[in-house]
Amino acid sequence: MEDIVIVEPAFFSQFRCVGSDCIDHCCKGWDIEIDKSTVQRYMQSDELKIRQIAVKNITITEKKPDSWGRINLTSSGNCAFLDEERLCKVHKHLGEKALSTTCALYPRIYSIYKYEIRSNLTLSCPEATKRLLLTPQTMLYSEKVKQSPQVMEGPDILQEDRLLNLMSTNIMSSCGMNIEEGFYGIIMLLLFRDEQDESDLQYENLLTYFEEVQTSIGNGQIRKNIDALHSDYQLQSSLLMQLQQYLSTKNEGRGSSVLRHYSQALIDLKSSISVENECISPVQQLNKIWQEKALPWLQQRPYLLSNFIQYKMYEEFFPVKNGTDPFTSTYALVSEWLLLKWLIAISFETNNNFNEDDIINIIYSYHSITKHDKHAADMFLSEIQKIILRNNSSLLYLLK
Repeated sequence: MEDIVIVEPAFFSQFRCVGSDCIDHCCKGWDIEIDKSTVQRYMQSDELKIRQIAVKNITITEKKPDSWGRINLTSSGNCAFLDEERLCKVHKHLGEKALSTTCALYPRIYSIYKYEIRSNLTLSCPEATKRLLLTPQTMLYSEKVKQSPQVMEGPDILQEDRLLNLMSTNIMSSCGMNIEEGFYGIIMLLLFRDEQDESDLQYENLLTYFEEVQTSIGNGQIRKNIDALHSDYQLQSSLLMQLQQYLSTKNEGRGSSVLRHYSQALIDLKSSISVENECISPVQQLNKIWQEKALPWLQQRPYLLSNFIQYKMYEEFFPVKNGTDPFTSTYALVSEWLLLKWLIAISFETNNNFNEDDIINIIYSYHSITKHDKHAADMFLSEIQKIILRNNSSLLYLLK
């Protein structure tokens, strides 16, 4: 028998579907693929209502056993099995066990490794996003061990990969709402790692340097280092342009209209923000708004964005998911962070009643149109790689 570790963040175990109270239902705006046994169960159901809906609204595709059919959406964009109260008729008449695998699991997702299962929730679900953002220490996770007759069909986790993930997560969590300080510490750790040879002392040296980074965060030295950086507004402006280009390609699907509501203000930045007697770039304007309006508000909620970044690190096994170069992963995560930061900043400028719901809307809608598209990650990376960084340390100039 093999020991399999099951990892669960706090917000995973706390999640409960809110059904008809959800602000953007998961049974809307998406093609819903169902497995072969579920297609047969609905088509042959003893419950007349379910059988009639299935016969009329399920298209048989026979792509593969776990994608045997597709539920057609109604004219309003809803799943055909959704009732007037936005509740599932299958669940109501046949019970939870009759749901397809897709419907039963969502928004739960699982990353499978040889000796580990990492449980998570996708943030395309507004309620999952709310649970993540608004609960302190929600990314604290528990572990339990189950016995399995064999190892899982997944990659093994290398010792160094796990070490880098734990170090990065601890650096970020120790910074609270000061996300830039966390990224600065992580970049310095990765730069130090790159300088090491393959000697047996590598891990020991890395651990020692990690402790130095933590000390530098605690005594304010990293904050001083960031303040001493020369802001590269040209680099940041180029990144903003590429991120806008990326968003312009994601204009369809569930959540697209919500994200467009927030991202349109970035497009209209020059006309929507007036700065008297100053000639500064849009990025400078956004950073100014961030400092003057967003940060004071976030200081009352210091866990909010820290939870999000820690989630991303957990979700992506940052910084080495699927063998990705750590600096490429850091570049991508810093870019996503800046996009979120700029969307929040412009929203503060254009909405006097900005609140937690707006951040929830930004994050869940962004994930709705990107994380359910298998090409989205490559497209995102392609856009940001159009900005050629001089070297890996140039990442630091995105932090100020």
